[in-house]
Amino acid sequence: MINPVWLVSFIEVVNRASMADDARHLRITPAAVSKHILSLENGLGIQLLRRSTRRIDLTHEGALYFEHAKLILEAYQQAEAAVSHSKEEPSGLLKFVCGPQIGNLYVIPYLKEFLERYPKLRLHIELTQTMPDLEKEKIDVVVGLTAGVPVHCIQRTLTHSRWVFCASPEYLKKYGIPKKPADLTQHRIITRIQRQPNNLIEFETGESVPFEPYLYFNDTRAIRRSVLHGLGMAQLHDYIIADDIKENRLVEILSKYTEQKKTIPIHISYFPATHVHVKIRKFLDFMVEIAARLH
Repeated sequence: MINPVWLVSFIEVVNRASMADDARHLRITPAAVSKHILSLENGLGIQLLRRSTRRIDLTHEGALYFEHAKLILEAYQQAEAAVSHSKEEPSGLLKFVCGPQIGNLYVIPYLKEFLERYPKLRLHIELTQTMPDLEKEKIDVVVGLTAGVPVHCIQRTLTHSRWVFCASPEYLKKYGIPKKPADLTQHRIITRIQRQPNNLIEFETGESVPFEPYLYFNDTRAIRRSVLHGLGMAQLHDYIIADDIKENRLVEILSKYTEQKKTIPIHISYFPATHVHVKIRKFLDFMVEIAARLH
């Protein structure tokens, strides 16, 4: 039987490429970490790591197992949470970061309900589009952001979105409506600086259109406002401009060339551990509940 403690040691060793660093993070000795890895390898009957005095590398089998190990650990944590500590009341400070749009749509409107359900909790919330140093700042949970999330974080999917190419009626009246993707090269396109690449649009048909951005922003809210003011067109997540489309403030364009199903996952992320703190688990479960309610 695989001990989840072994999985944690294995995941952390791979991510930190050092048993000593892993040991310091887990607050155990390097010898204990080494024993955990050896026990895991013996239990599986395969070699996961190649060790030398200078480095640690994954074997081919180890690389395959690593991808599944995070899922195995998450499943264990969820099962444990379902049968134990069910009456434990969360308390203390919960720190999380989330994207501004996700925060304003999926989190802030429901904070009153969450805090009334768990009155002993205090919240530290950062709305940002730039990933902070999660370990240095002791962040418990990340909502919505994906760029910069450490690879060893466990992710649960809250909901899905899709890309929508849109412009204001004012802009389309002045510059015309693009009929096919290639027409975009004749239009003013607003893009996000951090998006890579930020000068190329790929369509569901397989067509890729390079363009010269008219405006660059590092904030999605600024892009939305600029599109509303008729400065250009942009590709945005559907949840950001859903009300604008509904109220005819914005118009979706080139819809027959874009994916209409919501296939882009919106995650909630947290660090692996042998036992997820009750305050984190309650927040995870609450956010999944809210996402299910809204869809």
